[in-house]
Amino acid sequence: MMSKYIKIRMRPTGIGIGGAFSVPASFKLDNVNTPFKNVDVKIDTGCSVSTIPLAKFKAHGLNFDTLKRDDITNNIDYITSYGVETGGKNHKVPKTYDEKMMCEALKFRHDIYDFEINGLPISHSYIYVNYNRKGNILIGMDILKDWDIHIRTIDTGETIFLGCPKEQINDAYLQELEDTFHIASELNTKNIRYN
Repeated sequence: MMSKYIKIRMRPTGIGIGGAFSVPASFKLDNVNTPFKNVDVKIDTGCSVSTIPLAKFKAHGLNFDTLKRDDITNNIDYITSYGVETGGKNHKVPKTYDEKMMCEALKFRHDIYDFEINGLPISHSYIYVNYNRKGNILIGMDILKDWDIHIRTIDTGETIFLGCPKEQINDAYLQELEDTFHIASELNTKNIRYN
């Protein structure tokens, strides 16, 4: 079912502090023949670069070493990202082929197709892929910066994420903003263009 916006209720964490905005997504990558359907992704406003940790998909029969080797050999653009868990520690930048193969922090830029988050088509054309990690798929600010997003706690005590790409703002989204947060009229006064 095609969606016109994304609405997510924050799920509590196992330790009872904070929570997460998780939602299903589907996509294809330019270097993997298998489409990914209804996989769990997390909306993360603290993440700067959206990333798919491919090693979490062992069941797809992918050879991660071969994919990484191909990316290195073909000079696919990459970034090095160690994540918040390293506490700001400085790391040596991998330069040689062997150093790059051993580095678990490399994220390679790949084209993404048929990208949908919770049934909402996403026009973003690329995403970063890591072949060593098995963590969460994160949708970060490189994508969300082009969205109208709102996170609020409503009268029921639930925390809600409501968002829509700015280029796709529509009447249904504005109505949901009004119904959930009572703020659509604020947006209309700011001359936001919508269909």
